[in-house]
Amino acid sequence: MKLLFVDEFKPVKDKKSSFVIYGLSLISIDLKYYQKFKKGFEKYFMNLGWSLEKELKGNYTYSQKIFDKISIEDRIKFAEKLMSLSLSDSGKTKRISTYISVDTFYKKEEHEIYLDLICRIFKKIPKPTSKQNGKNIVACFLDNNDSVTKKVSEFQIYQALLNSLKDGWLILEKPLFVNSSNLHPGIIFSDFVSYFFQNCIITNRFFENTKDSFFQLLESKEGDLDNSQKKDLNKYLINYRKKKQSKRIISILRDIKYV
Repeated sequence: MKLLFVDEFKPVKDKKSSFVIYGLSLISIDLKYYQKFKKGFEKYFMNLGWSLEKELKGNYTYSQKIFDKISIEDRIKFAEKLMSLSLSDSGKTKRISTYISVDTFYKKEEHEIYLDLICRIFKKIPKPTSKQNGKNIVACFLDNNDSVTKKVSEFQIYQALLNSLKDGWLILEKPLFVNSSNLHPGIIFSDFVSYFFQNCIITNRFFENTKDSFFQLLESKEGDLDNSQKKDLNKYLINYRKKKQSKRIISILRDIKYV
């Protein structure tokens, strides 16, 4: 059984036009790994010293407005440990699959963009490896966003799943919009992915250039890039200290699928 958790990027508007950069991140966790993932999250969360009552978000990493006694360094370490939960203990095997869909849109409502992007991701999820023992069952949880959920029903997300997933998947009940909470580590993980990935991008260059070449460079292993390609990639990425940390944290994830 696969568990899918979805969260959105903060929309970025181009001041010179009506274009908007919008993105979604989706993480896929196998049910048999979820217990270890949740226990790992709870351990790192308790060590951080955060309160269960105040929602933990990626955008609090560099801000001490919430719980000012927790240092920036400790917040960054938490983010790194959170991303490390995507790997086996040895760090050699990927345990969590990550999908990112981001694009520019012109004069479109947020809920329309959301459905567009989520269908792109669903289409990229591979076929189930087996139909035995519930391995072909998929459950989907989405962060509640008023701009989307007031106009997109869970039934529409269900239809998007049904029409976009490859043959063989069986949807568990219906997709659920859930309110953000520290009791939802899957949603928090996806939120951190969205935040740190968005921190890597120089948005004005993303508007000006095609995303396809950017994604192609991102998906390549750094050792496979020549100096010219590395230079091209850096045109899209912010490289002052805070952003370098974001790039490093995101790089912990293996084989991100860009859509």
